[in-house]
Amino acid sequence: MKHYKVHIKNSLLLYLIIGCTTVQAQESLLLKDAITITLEKNYDVQVAKLTSRQAEINNSAGEAGMLPVVSLDGNYSKTDLNLKQNLADGRVIEQDGAASTLYNASAGLNWILFDGLTMFARKERLGSFAEESRLTMKLQMEGAIQQVIAAYFAVKVEEENLKTLAALLKVDSIRVVLAEARLEAGNGSKPAVLQAKLEQNLHLAQQLERKSALLTQMENLNILLGRDPSILFTATDSIVIGSVAIDESSRNNDLRLRLAEQQKRTAFQWLQENKGARWPVLTLNADYSFNKTENEAGFLLENQNFGPGIGLNFRWNIFNGFRTNRLIKNAELNLQIAETMQMEVLSIRQQAEKKLIREFNDRISMIALEEQSSIMAAENLNIVLERLRSGLSTSLEIQEAQRSYQDAVGRLLTAKYNAKIAETEILRLKGELLK
Repeated sequence: MKHYKVHIKNSLLLYLIIGCTTVQAQESLLLKDAITITLEKNYDVQVAKLTSRQAEINNSAGEAGMLPVVSLDGNYSKTDLNLKQNLADGRVIEQDGAASTLYNASAGLNWILFDGLTMFARKERLGSFAEESRLTMKLQMEGAIQQVIAAYFAVKVEEENLKTLAALLKVDSIRVVLAEARLEAGNGSKPAVLQAKLEQNLHLAQQLERKSALLTQMENLNILLGRDPSILFTATDSIVIGSVAIDESSRNNDLRLRLAEQQKRTAFQWLQENKGARWPVLTLNADYSFNKTENEAGFLLENQNFGPGIGLNFRWNIFNGFRTNRLIKNAELNLQIAETMQMEVLSIRQQAEKKLIREFNDRISMIALEEQSSIMAAENLNIVLERLRSGLSTSLEIQEAQRSYQDAVGRLLTAKYNAKIAETEILRLKGELLK
């Protein structure tokens, strides 16, 4: 009996040694830190931020054509020509290498005073597009957060599955030691030992599969975080489900609805901009010029003039092959498309509200049920294990108890993960993921 106890202690010590050697020093990763990292380094988020910044830069009065265009021009040229002139009075002027120098400088201003209000519609469109790009950026950030939450808790599920297998392997270790000790004592059987080792090998194989799955999930999360996929870490946060609900007032915070509304506004401003092409254009032109010419030969040895000038230019495009009409019709169709897409997004939202709440409540109920099952399965496993120590339990009983425990814990983890995904989608609909 003493030899039997030593075997159990040695087996448990070996189990602890194996367990410790498989655990490497890893960083502890909080969900909030993962979200912070992805908002800073995720490639899609970075591209969305840069695109939004471009739209902000373009949203200016100058880009809309509301400001004047001022230009400064200058010119200097010098030529050496062989000159020969026969004049009416009989004189002949002839000179080789006669230099001619030209100086020219001017500052000009061109300012569109009226273009059928096109410039104002364009400014509105640029502002609307800037807001559209900002919402697109936030939507990209929101999507990245959703992906990170799903990937983070996928890692957590695999970690918990490994803990379950570690507990089962601990039972397997005790079971193998007990079976071998009883065989040595003469009151056991070789099939019992073999069956115990077979179950142990099965769980070891499952452990290898789960470790591979864990590494895959870690790689997926690391890619979302924009960092080296081989970085190892531990998901610190547990899967905690909060209480969430949806009401109609939350629709104002739904980024997809807000983006659809903004796209409709952009389409409307594009229509107004194209309609402005039907009106005349009035432009103010002003300049100040300086011109000077110097000649070494000829009638005019020097000519100089300078001074300001101002004028108005009126232009009305009467006919351009119906191009303006085509642009307006296309803009009207774009507006109709935007309105239709807005209605589609709203319809999808309305359908998702009821479906998500129903699924979320079902999964909460499932969690409560599976928690009870897990508690009962763990208690049953402990009872059967004690019966095994006392020699009252069969291999089939311990095998069924282990499988029931593994299945119950696996179902509980799946229910928690699915509920967390539903909760995340509800928070997105409410516009609270970025808060």
